[in-house]
Amino acid sequence: MVGMDAQSLFPGPLETVYCALREHVLALDDGVIEEFKKTQVSFGLARKFVWLTPLTKTNALLVIDLWHQHEDPMVRTVIRYRPDKFTHQIEVRTADEIDEVSRLGWLEEAAAWGRNDRPNDAGS
Repeated sequence: MVGMDAQSLFPGPLETVYCALREHVLALDDGVIEEFKKTQVSFGLARKFVWLTPLTKTNALLVIDLWHQHEDPMVRTVIRYRPDKFTHQIEVRTADEIDEVSRLGWLEEAAAWGRNDRPNDAGS
């Protein structure tokens, strides 16, 4: 069941996008904290690692922090904030696109970033 914050922020077609992301992210770690703000929802552990922001009624921006830069046609922008933090921006319209991000292992990697579980080669 979707709460009132989610219904108001992600109405109509975006509700399935939000629900898919929430399901994938909450399954990664029992300690994940979901937080709603006026314009987005975020998920965090020791630090936030995933954000979903509606852009239009049918399009949202998925932002994930990762240890490494990933090249993929679905990635709109990558911002390197420091050697071990690459913020990936991905436009999503369907739950299938969220499923693909999960299949690629990016949500799992983002959760590791959120836990500050540094891989051996991060920052190199």
